[in-house]
Amino acid sequence: MGLINDIRLLIQKPRIVPGATAANWNSGVASSGQPGADLITIGAALQWYRLNQFAIVLVGFNIAATVTVRCYMDINGVNRLVIEDDWLVADYEVAFLSWWFDAEFYGPFRVELYSDQVADDGFNATYEYRIKEW
Repeated sequence: MGLINDIRLLIQKPRIVPGATAANWNSGVASSGQPGADLITIGAALQWYRLNQFAIVLVGFNIAATVTVRCYMDINGVNRLVIEDDWLVADYEVAFLSWWFDAEFYGPFRVELYSDQVADDGFNATYEYRIKEW
């Protein structure tokens, strides 16, 4: 690859990927073994990609809920918790994960959710992320 191709990759526009997942956000068990459920796994083993934002729409969860967002990625060959944050549905419409610049990932990036409200079981949680693949 030459300099021109490298510049092209840096200025590449991300692809916007919307999605939704229905799960038992309160009574379920996510891949990590923690309460909640998997929202999505982005990427695959031995794959490079760049993310520059990930957003989860909180509208529709029980207004009294606190939604815990947990993100995992492989580091030194082990799947590890890298981000955990609580979002009060009454205070926020969107849980927003963002990086100032494109963050390079190698391997799967998994997002798990847990709601402290049993009424959220079966809810169809929506999300959107922006990805650049190379």
